[in-house]
Amino acid sequence: MKFALLKTMFLFSACLFSASLSAQEPQTIRIKRESSLVKAVFDVTDTKLFVVDRFGNPRENKILSYKLYVKGKRETKEFRGFSNRLNAEMIKYLNKQSTATKIFFTEVSAEDDDGHIVKLPDIIETWFPDCENCDKPGKKNR
Repeated sequence: MKFALLKTMFLFSACLFSASLSAQEPQTIRIKRESSLVKAVFDVTDTKLFVVDRFGNPRENKILSYKLYVKGKRETKEFRGFSNRLNAEMIKYLNKQSTATKIFFTEVSAEDDDGHIVKLPDIIETWFPDCENCDKPGKKNR
C-alpha cells in the first residue's frame, strides 16, 4: 500500500513538474509600436515634402533624409535631401527640364512626435516644367 501511494505521489509530482515547465511565460515580450505617420507627400507649388498621418491630416513633422531621383530623357540624376524643402540645386535642375519628367523620392525618413525615426514609403510624382521652357509651335526643335 505504501508503495502504491509513493508511486502515485511520484507520478503526480512528475506530471505537475512537466506541466509547470511547459506553461512558463515568455522571457521577452515584444511590442510593435504603431506610428501615426503614414506617408510623405510632395507639394509641387511650394517644392517641399510634408508628412500625412493615418487620418489623412497634413503634419509639420521634420523630414530627416531622402533620395530624389529625376528621370530625364537620357539620364537619371540623384540628389540627397535632408529637410522638408528641396535645396537650390534640386530646384535649379528641375527648372531646366523642358518636358514633364518623373521624380522619385526614396528612403524617406521622418521624425515622429516622440522623436523616433519613421521610415515612410516611396513617392512617385510628375514634374511639369514652366511654360518658358516648353516646346513652342513656332520654335524649331534642335
